[in-house]
Parts: sequence; C-alpha cells; structure tokens
Amino acid sequence: NGYVPAPGDPAFQENVNNTYFNVGAGFFYYTQNYYLALSVPNMLKSKHLDVTAPSGTAYEFGSETSHYFLTGGYVFQISENTKMKPSFMVKSSFDVSPSIDGSLNFLFFERFEIGATYRLDDSFGGMVNYAITPNLRIGYAYDHIISELDVTTPSSHEIMLLFDVNFPKKVSRSPRYF
Repeated sequence: NGYVPAPGDPAFQENVNNTYFNVGAGFFYYTQNYYLALSVPNMLKSKHLDVTAPSGTAYEFGSETSHYFLTGGYVFQISENTKMKPSFMVKSSFDVSPSIDGSLNFLFFERFEIGATYRLDDSFGGMVNYAITPNLRIGYAYDHIISELDVTTPSSHEIMLLFDVNFPKKVSRSPRYF
C-alpha cells in the first residue's frame, strides 16, 4: 500500500485525535461574460501536531494558515461557434510569495473545449473535454511540474466525468464554465 513506517519518527509517536473548528467566507460575482471571486476558505489557524525533538528544536506538522484566493475570467465571442476564455487565480497566505495561475480555454460549437494553463515558476498543463450531452461531459487534463517538486511528482493525469444538474428554476450559467 506504499506506507513504510519509520521507527522513531516523532510525528507518529503519539495517538492524536482532535477536532478543529474552521470558518471560511467568500464572494462570487458574475455576469453573462465575466466573473470575479475572492475567498478565504480557512480563516482560523490551527496546529495539528507540535513535536519537540531531543535537540530542543520545535516542529509543526500539519499546521494550517489562512489562504486567500482571487480569481476571475472573461469570455470573448470569437465567432458564432467559438468562445475564448482567459482566466487567472492568485493564491496567497501572506507567509510566502503568492502563487499566480493563468489559463486560456477555447470552446467550439458548445461541445468541445481545449485549454492550457501556466502556474508562474511551477507548472504548466493542458486539458480537453467533450460534451456528450448538454448535461454530461468527459475530459482529460495533464499537469507537468517544472519546479523543485518535480523530483517526487513530475506530472499528473486526470480523467474527468462532469455532470450538470438542471434545477426546475432556470438561472443564468456562470461564465466560469463557458
């Protein structure tokens, strides 16, 4: 199963069982052609496991800090059957440099979508999906890491099955999903 216990690992010396409270908030604004959102999904900082080594050095394992997400995008009608959507996301915890993502997607004939993404100094990727029916899509995504993390996880592959649930009352569809 891939789990290899390390005898003496201070992170696993205790049987820890705790519950942590979490609060998050955000807003999402959209029109027919654009969207903008800001969220803080974890407002409370929590420390899951603190360990002090025999040398006296203190370690925090699994501590959580507040992260802030700002995202937005705009849908351009290129032709009768083609839409283009550039979008961005900025993630920050204020403890480290922000992570900046940019993507560019195209939608053809309201059925076939293809796109590319780039995370500044970290990774790039691509995706495709096809609408089998108006409510069911299938897709594939690839992500390749170009930062130091590529030693353990150089790339990932995802296969997606996406369902759109129709509710009786019609609401406008977010441009986030074309």
